[in-house]
Amino acid sequence: MEKILVSDIEDNQKVESIFLVKSKSQATGKTGKPYIYLKLADKTGEIKGYVWDNAEKFSPLFEVGDIVKIRSRTSIFQNEIQLGISEIEKIPYESLDEKEIGLFFKSSAYDIDTMFGELKLILKENLTDEYVVRLTDKFLGDGEYVKILKLIPAAKSIHHAYFGGLLEHTLSMLKIGVFLSEHYKRHVIKDVLLSSIFLHDVGKTEELRIKNNVAEYSDEGRLLGHIVLGANAVSAKISAIPGFPENLKLLILHSIISHHGELEYGSPKRPKTTEAFLLHYIDNMDSKENQCADFMDNNSILWSQYSKSLDRYLLNSGLFFPKKKNSC
Repeated sequence: MEKILVSDIEDNQKVESIFLVKSKSQATGKTGKPYIYLKLADKTGEIKGYVWDNAEKFSPLFEVGDIVKIRSRTSIFQNEIQLGISEIEKIPYESLDEKEIGLFFKSSAYDIDTMFGELKLILKENLTDEYVVRLTDKFLGDGEYVKILKLIPAAKSIHHAYFGGLLEHTLSMLKIGVFLSEHYKRHVIKDVLLSSIFLHDVGKTEELRIKNNVAEYSDEGRLLGHIVLGANAVSAKISAIPGFPENLKLLILHSIISHHGELEYGSPKRPKTTEAFLLHYIDNMDSKENQCADFMDNNSILWSQYSKSLDRYLLNSGLFFPKKKNSC
């Protein structure tokens, strides 16, 4: 069977293909009839799927993380394409070759070890405060933390939602942080800004777990969230550094806990320092650019489907106004 990519699926299309099960839940409709709600995926994106009939028959046959073959037809509901699935069966991993498996698991386009080397070099060349250096070194020297940092996505679905995504996101933010710390240097404590960028999502290494090749929330992640987990992790490392200045600790922790910007977006506090404001805007900018880039890289259409996370449609500006080839 020829693989149909998520990015190529259109309205009113018969889709017979294989996909990765990203999430699965069973519910009951208004008539009392059970149905299955799925998020199916490949390396180009995700699509919603519904098994309206024979839910009790199909549900025991597969779980999250499985590869499944489906028969379905697409339709549009609330400006979003979805699959109405009539048949579904599990495909054993061992029946797929390496090339086929690679179709399902999206990962960073950049080499992981090269990115990690860049990250370490940026910190080494730009951090000067001895306590900040010792703090960041404690994380860089933590083998389990580094292993997870290199692996997990930055989020389950919204931005940098692929293997290596958290490292890519952190490195991108650090590069921006170096520039802005120089641009606004009279009012920025560079060590605070860069260390806060490096550590702002450290809690995600506890919030997310890779299970059956799919990122899932841990119990700690569901109960506490990455902001609390991150602040706790940084506080624990700081407590192991004798003489760590209390005001420096407060500045770093404030940046971490306020990096979502507003209370309604999950920040326990709103930014109150230059470094915290810059961290928030850098994080927000990098995440939104990644969502735009993902649409432009994986679609050949002018306008996107409605994006709930961005609350708008996106224009593929590269198609709207193509770059002219250099005639020289």
